[in-house]
Amino acid sequence: MGNRREATTVVTSTLTGLIDDNFNGNEENVFGSDVSSSEVPGSDNDVSERVTLDGLNMDGIEVDELCDSDDSGRLDSAHGSDSDGQNWPEFNLENDMSNLRLKVGMLFMSKHSLKEAAKQYSRLNSYFIEFSKNDLRRLKAVCNEKCSWFIWASRLNPNDPTDQTWQIRSSNPNHTCSKVYKNRNVTSAWIGEQYKEKFIADSDYSLKSLQQDVKRDFCCLVSLTKCRRAKLRALELIEGAHKAQYEKIYEYLLEFRTQNEGTTTICYLDNRLFQRIYVCLQACKDGYRAGCRRIVGLDGCFLKGYYGGYLLAAVGIYANNDIYPLVYAAVESENQASWLWFLELLPMDLEIVSSYHISFMSDKQKGLLEAICMLFPNAETRHCVRHLHSNFKNAGFRTKELKDLLWKAARASTIREFDDAMDELRKTNHLTYDWLKKKNPAHWSRSHFSIKSHSDMLVNNLSESFNKMILEAIGKPILTMMETVRTKIICVPSHAGGDKYQVECGLGSQHVVDLVQNSCSYRNWDLTGIPCMHALAVIHVKNEFPETYVQTWHTKQTQIQIYSNFVSPVRGPKQWASLSNMLPILPPPLRRPPGRPTKVRRKEPDEPQTTKRLSKRGEEMRCSKYKIIGHNKRSCKGKVGQNILVKKHQVGVRTQQQATPSQQEGTPTQQGALTQIPTAPTHQETASRQKLPLKRKSTTTTVR
Repeated sequence: MGNRREATTVVTSTLTGLIDDNFNGNEENVFGSDVSSSEVPGSDNDVSERVTLDGLNMDGIEVDELCDSDDSGRLDSAHGSDSDGQNWPEFNLENDMSNLRLKVGMLFMSKHSLKEAAKQYSRLNSYFIEFSKNDLRRLKAVCNEKCSWFIWASRLNPNDPTDQTWQIRSSNPNHTCSKVYKNRNVTSAWIGEQYKEKFIADSDYSLKSLQQDVKRDFCCLVSLTKCRRAKLRALELIEGAHKAQYEKIYEYLLEFRTQNEGTTTICYLDNRLFQRIYVCLQACKDGYRAGCRRIVGLDGCFLKGYYGGYLLAAVGIYANNDIYPLVYAAVESENQASWLWFLELLPMDLEIVSSYHISFMSDKQKGLLEAICMLFPNAETRHCVRHLHSNFKNAGFRTKELKDLLWKAARASTIREFDDAMDELRKTNHLTYDWLKKKNPAHWSRSHFSIKSHSDMLVNNLSESFNKMILEAIGKPILTMMETVRTKIICVPSHAGGDKYQVECGLGSQHVVDLVQNSCSYRNWDLTGIPCMHALAVIHVKNEFPETYVQTWHTKQTQIQIYSNFVSPVRGPKQWASLSNMLPILPPPLRRPPGRPTKVRRKEPDEPQTTKRLSKRGEEMRCSKYKIIGHNKRSCKGKVGQNILVKKHQVGVRTQQQATPSQQEGTPTQQGALTQIPTAPTHQETASRQKLPLKRKSTTTTVR
């Protein structure tokens, strides 16, 4: 028995020294894979280093026989105990991936962590590692059939189902193959996780930059398609999954109302399918009632997320003409039904008792005007003049003179000025006058606006500014989008004011100022609520301060009252109250319009374009080589086969008697081109054409 213990000690010491000498000094990387064979494969290279920890046969002595009793433990145990045991290194999936140093005997908490370590080794060292064998108990990773590198691992305690620890049993760390630069282990999901911080710091991080960074950091060539999938993966990790966020709408709205008491939140479903969500913050309600102008801009913008939809918004304006967001809602589509649903909730939150005292500014969206007429029959409706001018151009009136006359009529503050501008337009272009006469001036001219809203706005810029402010949110998942909009809402204060005299402003210009009614016959004071230059002249004559004629919503006290309402912060999703009694919300039906989805709004012709190149529409092309009109240098075919511009309605070619004087005065070459009917080329012409350069092809013209 004593001799057996001495032999066990000698063999164990020899085995431990062998492992330390062969592997502890080398940088070994482990690759996880699926293994199905119980045999440990050998290597064709006799020089390669190889160690097997279980099933080792030394002079007929099994490793299992080296263990004297159960107290000594297994040789590959995860817990080093007595002097006969071994403390094996343990792999940490979170900390050891960047500095991968894997050795024989290293322990892994699961087969998944072992496989991830193997894949990471292939990425860092530019080798493609695959898993040739894989089952519930063993795993083998190989490089390729011509390479001797391999990793062999198995479960530490295969008889214990609760122990999922894996251990590297043997390996050959030497490669006999060359490195690869297109590695299939560099997947889009891994790239997205690896470069997630890049997208957090810069949402416009381009695919080209990502491709170059992967090439520089890991010496790996990836396609732009894989980079695009990696970007989507990174954004999903940052912003959340589109489908999963619909299941948390109940908890989000409950947290919203809990932290912002008085806030209106409504979620509209159709048999558990999401359709609409509506939010109106209590702080926005109080701020609007405290002193905003009584005009509301309505607009909708397309949501670029996975499930699409539209975001409807109602935006107010305060006395300094800055936007004041009021209500926003995500709906399935921009139509009359969604606008009716939105506008039915709006007056209850803003406490609009009578539609006679409210004005709406819009771009005449689909179904919006009908909804306003049904719900607010006495409200003033204004149409954006910029969109009116767009329709003006589509009707064929594109000159700058007509554009200036249109805006002159829109900016006119009195009916007399409006009539004068329309008369000037009629004298300039009668067709333009007839087209514009059909438009009700109460919708687009200041001379016919109501003074109840104290606003002279002609364009719907307040809604456009709001859409620009939330531009980064419209492509995110539903809850991330709603949170982004909420954090961008800022309540803004407002102020206004105005007494009465007669004021002359040159020959034939005279106005009446009433300081008691805060009114001026020029109507700028009535429209804006801010004293105009005529009112200021009267106020200075009376040696009074203009601030005393500013109405209450322009005062500092009103601003303080508006800013006294705050939007309370919202806790994170992990702290939301769980609603187990509610069935989870399903995402809306996926709608995909025909064609490639657009990312950039289509601009009007008169809007500033992103490109610096000017359009050549309407210009005649002139060949820079032969100075001939009708083609350019790129399509030029030489003097022999000139590009003669023939109108489509011409049946034949004019003869010399039918040619106009201007044509007859042309060059001999041009006269010949107009008078001679092309015929089959003669032998001399064919010979002369053969002398032309080879790149210039001879062409014949056939007149039918």
